[in-house]
Amino acid sequence: MSRDNFTKKTIETLKARVAHRCSNPNCRVPTSAPAEDNKVNNIGSAAHIFAASEGGPRPNNAISSEERKSINNGIWLCSNCSVDIDRDEKRYPPELLKKWKADAEAQARTELGQKLPSNTDAIDTVAAALTGMPKNIITHAISNVHQATEISLSRLDSRFHIKTQYIDGSTSIGIFAKENVPLALKVDAEYTQEYAKQHQMLIEHGSDVEISTNGLTIEGSKLFEEIIKEAGTFSISSPKKKAIQKLWLVQDDTNLIESFDDIRGEISWGTKSFTFNGSACDGIFSLSYNKEVNDGKQVTITMSLSTDSWEGLDIQHLPYFNKIFSFFDKMAEGWTLSTSLEIDGLNILNSKGMKVSTWDYVLDTNSFLHYVYRCKTIANRFNFQINYTSEISFTSDEHMNIVDIVEIIV
Repeated sequence: MSRDNFTKKTIETLKARVAHRCSNPNCRVPTSAPAEDNKVNNIGSAAHIFAASEGGPRPNNAISSEERKSINNGIWLCSNCSVDIDRDEKRYPPELLKKWKADAEAQARTELGQKLPSNTDAIDTVAAALTGMPKNIITHAISNVHQATEISLSRLDSRFHIKTQYIDGSTSIGIFAKENVPLALKVDAEYTQEYAKQHQMLIEHGSDVEISTNGLTIEGSKLFEEIIKEAGTFSISSPKKKAIQKLWLVQDDTNLIESFDDIRGEISWGTKSFTFNGSACDGIFSLSYNKEVNDGKQVTITMSLSTDSWEGLDIQHLPYFNKIFSFFDKMAEGWTLSTSLEIDGLNILNSKGMKVSTWDYVLDTNSFLHYVYRCKTIANRFNFQINYTSEISFTSDEHMNIVDIVEIIV
């Protein structure tokens, strides 16, 4: 059987109907381009969907010679894809090639008269989103800007290592001395009293210093002289040490013990006192206190709850609620609170145990948690959902109404 080739007209029509692009959706390369001497360089081919001759790929003896060489049996492909479909005909059956052809023609119809995307369009889109201006942005642009800034600042004074960050709309510049560097800090008269007060707190209690740079001058380093001109706030941080505060409750009558999650945080210290700040339960529970050095006086502990992570959640599924509820409930009942402070696995401070059932914060928080707990009970009983909101408020009478409802339904 002779080969049923396409006519020149059919070939040109196949090519034009897909805008001179390969019909393979994973390829879609242009198949025509200018060549020297006003000629055309063509890498496309009009391939047969069903075999053009006996023994060819994808044979179909049910169609006529006219049908084999008609445009309906043709698909425009680049030379690579044309060879590929014939060498692996099982992978590329006629049904698939017909779909390629139909999709390619539909795509060409959609693109008709439209500007095709350029290689820089994706970059320009990201740049426009970031800056509001259509400009190019290179890969790792943000990290490169930080690196360039750090190098530029380091060149002002090689005795320092620089690390920059941009967080929540503010730029911070960390300056780390590689050696002892003598500097002179001069404070304008109107800021002297405030700076002296903060500096004393830094030395004696480890509190961080934070002061406006408007009233500061630093001599001895070109780096600091330049930074002070642009910075808004000058900070000096005290040394920090990671620490773990352990909490547990003991019931006096039964000696039952309930442990709470480790409070992980940091200690900052001075010549007269040290301060611990830490949190547990993914930041929901926080604890802090200040302890004077070599003073056996009772330490006042500050506890707080941050329920931002609960906002909008079903109250039946509030993270850590049961643990926190039990802890405050037992403190309010009069269980004895004991603590120990560890640094690097060493126990450096123990409490003798304290009663916190009269603390206003413990009582108020316990009342709030009981209110939520009772709302959980009601929601569970009647099978409806209540979402947590930090805007919750209630009077004592409203709370008693909730108590009465729970007593009735339980």
